[in-house]
This record gives sequence, structure tokens and C-alpha cells, in this order.
Amino acid sequence: MPVSAIPLEPVSLITSPFGTSAFIGPSPSGSPDRGDVLLMSYHQPGVIQRAEGVLSPASVIGLLSSMFTDMFSLPAAFPTQRFTKTETEGDATSNMSMEIGKSEDGSSHFGMGMQSEGTKNGVSVKTDLSATIDGQRCPTAEGQVSFSIRGRVGSETGGVGTTQDLTTFVRAVVNDDAEIASSTFDVIQGTTQVKGGRQVYVESGETIKFGADYTGAKESNWRVNQKTDNVTQEDLNNLEPEGFKAALELGLASLVSAQSHWQDGGCTKIVATSPGTVEPGSTTAIPVNVISIFEGSNAPSKIKTALTGEKSIDPSTLAKTPGTLNYVAPQENGKSATITLTATSRRGRATLQLTANTGGLAYHVSGESNGVSFSGEICINKPFVIQAKFPGGGSANTTFTPADNTSGATTVSGGGGDCTQTGGGTYTVTTNSDGTKLLKWSTTDTLTCPEVKKIQSGSFELPLLPDPQRTCP
Repeated sequence: MPVSAIPLEPVSLITSPFGTSAFIGPSPSGSPDRGDVLLMSYHQPGVIQRAEGVLSPASVIGLLSSMFTDMFSLPAAFPTQRFTKTETEGDATSNMSMEIGKSEDGSSHFGMGMQSEGTKNGVSVKTDLSATIDGQRCPTAEGQVSFSIRGRVGSETGGVGTTQDLTTFVRAVVNDDAEIASSTFDVIQGTTQVKGGRQVYVESGETIKFGADYTGAKESNWRVNQKTDNVTQEDLNNLEPEGFKAALELGLASLVSAQSHWQDGGCTKIVATSPGTVEPGSTTAIPVNVISIFEGSNAPSKIKTALTGEKSIDPSTLAKTPGTLNYVAPQENGKSATITLTATSRRGRATLQLTANTGGLAYHVSGESNGVSFSGEICINKPFVIQAKFPGGGSANTTFTPADNTSGATTVSGGGGDCTQTGGGTYTVTTNSDGTKLLKWSTTDTLTCPEVKKIQSGSFELPLLPDPQRTCP
């Protein structure tokens, strides 16, 4: 029998140990006599049982395999790699496998599985969980998503068990807001049940279509592909709806993961450069484009901007990339801003943060300290140089290298006549109670002349004078 066309509520999100997934449930108006076959209330006989509030096995393997598929979806193509591992613990042996690859056309392949066999309380126990995904999980330029997911959910306890072989072909159409406008699930379920010394098998298929937000389910093309001769109507009633439900859950979980991927920057990328340090009151043009991460082609998108800080960004929205934004800086030094760009299209959604600032406050020194005349321009967050002129003639440069904005080391180089002066020391920048700043430094220098070599020390201090005409990077 086909899955009943129960009216569905919009998708809501629930949290499981495997992350966030979609939960599909019937609306209150759903007819109870048609069966709640779309509820995630799957109860697998044998050892695969879910506690209340936990996703069904089909949803788990669909979500988990899809999350790994999207997580490992690298931009470049690479041949399929396969990994296997066997573990034994007590009376149980588990065989685990994984395979992953990506084709030149951007389609991905991922498979994972675990088969366990052992005994519990003297009873044989077997489980089989696996899923394989193939296809395009990033929307194309036309907003088309197309992939298949195949899964197996099986368990056996003491010679009694059920195995579901599930195949779901998923097609979705993505709109300009990177949301699913419609989706189609071609599901095939093949269920084998062993019970009471009797084995039966039934394989059937159906097409289920949804509108936006997984609403308005419509079913078609229900068919029985094959079955064993001993299958009864009771077998069909018990096995087929559960198989259809599991196949749909498998596809839904996988599509939800793909949607999360393309809405979280997994398929498109914003290309733009931060203005960085700009002049106060200036206007900086920011070219913006959006490209496909995999193929590098343009992905025309709508851009929305959000500005934190000063002063403005214009326009606030680009209807379609490529385009240009203009950042207008505030008139003051020492101001900063963060520009958040959000790109949305039928190919996905992406965000990028750009930064802009009018630099740190610039200072200069000019004056005399300890009998020596000094002058220089200063950015306290960058290395700076002060020139010194001595009373008896000669000059030297003192280079200040900051460890932070309040202290650092000095290096002296200079001289006059036939003499050279080298040395260095440390410095500090202090802030007075009125907000003014004072530069203090000390050096121990060696003065080397043709007939004399002298070591001398000195300490100096000068006020830092704000320079509103300059901007520090």
C-alpha cells in the first residue's frame, strides 16, 4: 500500500546526539484511520530499537552519512578512497567501512557502514547499518539539487529479524532565497523479514512530492516491484508502510543536511577585499562578486549589508552580483567598522565580514630633554624613529620597537665627525590623568672615536603631541 497522503505541518527542527534534523509529523487534521506513516516513530524488531525522542535508524544513517559527505566535500576532485576497520570486543565483532570521492563534474560519493555480530545472553545478535550517497548536493545555476542515497537497516536476534534495503532518489528546486521551493523523493523499499521459521520479502516503490517547507505531500507511481510467493496481505500491511517511511526518512535527513550545507557557505563564496586602513572622511569602493566554491564560476547573488561601527555603507543592498559597495569613513582618527555581507541565491548562501578603520592616533615629539633636542613622528603601535641632535654637534637616530602599546626596546645609531654612537635600551608610554601621554626612554650607548671609547647612559622624556593631520595604519 502507498504512504498515506497525510497533510503535513511545516518542518520543525529537533536536536539529537547527531546534530539537528528535520521532524515530519501529521497535522492535527490528519486522518488517524489512514495511519501515521510519516511520523518518525520507527520501531525496528530485534536489537535496533530507538528510545523515545531519538531519531529512527534510517534518519540517523541518512543524517550522519550526509553530514560527513558535506563536511568532506572538498573543492577539488579526487578519486574514491576506501577505509575499513575491524574491532572485536567480548563476543561481538564489528566491521566498519567508509569511502569518499569527488568527480570532475562536482558530484560527490560517500559511503559508510557498520556490521556487528555476536552473542548476548547466549543468543546470536546481528546488526547492519549502512548508507551510500551519490550526486550533486550543491545547487546548480538553475537551482537544481539531485542525488541518491541508498541505505540498509537490519537486525537479527536469535534468528528473528528484519532488514530494510532502502533507495531514495532526491530532487529539489532551490529558489533565489536559497530555500527549497519543492522536493521530490522517489523511494524504493525492499524489506526482508525472518520470523517463526518463515522468510518473506517485498519490494515496492513510490514517488512523494512536497511543496515549499515540505508541505502539501502528493503521492504517485505506487508499485510492487517484486515479492516472494508466500507474502500475505498482512505482511504487506506490516512491512511496506514501515519500509516506505524509512526510505523517506533517509532521503529527508539527507536533504536537510545538504540544505544546511549550501545555506552555511558550503557551496558559494563571496569575493571582496576589506578596505583596511583608510583616511578619515574618505570613500572606498568595494567590488563584490560571488562564485561557486567548486567550479569557480560566477554565482549571481543578492547582497545584503550590515554595518557595525562608523560611518556608512552604500548601497545597503546589491540586487545582483557582481557589483560595487562604497564605504564612507568617519571624520575622526581611531574609528573602526565591520561590514557583514550576506549573499543569497539559488546556488546557496554565504557570509563574509570586512573590516575598515581610520587608523590609530598619530603623535609627534618636538623638544629638548636632558640637553638633547629631539623630533619625530610616532605611531605607538608600530616601530618609529626619533632624531636626536647633540649640543656639541653630531646626531643619532633612536628606533623604538614596541612590545605593545605601552613599552618596548630602543636602538641607537649615529655620531658626528670621526665618532660613532651605538647602543639602546627600553622605553615606556604612560598616560597622565588628563589623558595626555608621555614618552620615557633610557639608553646605554658606546661612543667610539679614533683615540677614545666611552660608554654613557642617559634618560629622556618628552610629551607625545597628537597629530590630527596623520593616520596610523
